[in-house]
Amino acid sequence: MRTWGLRTRSVLAVVATTALVAAGGAAWAWSLGGSGTGSVSAATVVDLKLSARPDPRAPLHPGVITDLSVTVRNDNIFPIRVTAIRPGNGPTQVDQEHRDAGCLRSGVSLTQQGFGVSWRVPAGASRGFVISEAIRMTNDADNACQGATFTVPLTASGVNDDV
Repeated sequence: MRTWGLRTRSVLAVVATTALVAAGGAAWAWSLGGSGTGSVSAATVVDLKLSARPDPRAPLHPGVITDLSVTVRNDNIFPIRVTAIRPGNGPTQVDQEHRDAGCLRSGVSLTQQGFGVSWRVPAGASRGFVISEAIRMTNDADNACQGATFTVPLTASGVNDDV
């Protein structure tokens, strides 16, 4: 039987890749006596930075589903609206110390394949948000996972929110 204390570390490091849609295009002008062209270039899109952790009031341990607090950093020169959070590429990873101790089956994952959100993050700013009941640890997690730090890949999608 596993002994999991309430002090099981509840910190998750989360890495993210981000897909943003930015609008850009060409402008044109004309006159009756001649013709001319002009152009407009779109700003370069910078990936968002995400970090997340389970609700500190509800530590992650076997059999628990808890909220996920997500911080989004937008280093773009325009505001964005995050529209979805999904699992990223690759499996959940455990820190080297706990993996070496036998934490091979963590049981840590998101509770859904995607979460529809509508989070506005101004240009050059960070904002915090909560996804209810978003992260879990199953009952079959290895006992060696106690106190481990897990890395759960996430992907965020969004659009330019310049209003």
